[in-house]
Amino acid sequence: MGLRETKKLATRQEIADAAMRLFVIRGFDHVTVADVAEAARVSEKTVYNYFPSKEDLFFDEVPARAQAIADAIAGRAKGDTFIAALRKLQVAECPRMCNPGFAAFARVIEDSRALQAKELEVMAQFVQVLSDSIQAEGIDERDARIAASLLVSVHRQFFRAARKQALAGRHGPTAARRLKADLERAYGLLEHGLGQLDSHVAAETA
Repeated sequence: MGLRETKKLATRQEIADAAMRLFVIRGFDHVTVADVAEAARVSEKTVYNYFPSKEDLFFDEVPARAQAIADAIAGRAKGDTFIAALRKLQVAECPRMCNPGFAAFARVIEDSRALQAKELEVMAQFVQVLSDSIQAEGIDERDARIAASLLVSVHRQFFRAARKQALAGRHGPTAARRLKADLERAYGLLEHGLGQLDSHVAAETA
């Protein structure tokens, strides 16, 4: 990476970090792009050059996360399924989601309807990225879309569960193990078929 690109990435990170500090202190809805620009010591135009909207300032890691999804599919180990590849990617995220600092991030989302709406857009973006990645492996477009939607639904529930846990004050290794267990169960249902739920209900009502 050249010096110019390195400087651009550094500026982008500085803006995002300044924005997050303000969001945590004041709440997302009470911070303007002008406030962020002042805190980062750049112009509003510069902020918009890097982030199309205020919501994108908060979800600044989305491009990297989307790329990680595509890379997980394209670079998965020989013999791994798409489900196994996404499971490994998300299991690796459990410790980060159970860091004490994640609670501040979670609180900002929970207090802003604008961010909750943006979260839905982000998940839709992930569906598209994942669907494209699966299609690139030779899977029919319709099947790829269905698979991507199911896999991203697990990701969304994982993210929501992590936030709920963080806001309840649960963090550290024990919380990470609990989150991982829930994640493994969700992927197990996808990998082995939802029919096992029907079988369980049938057994309970027999």
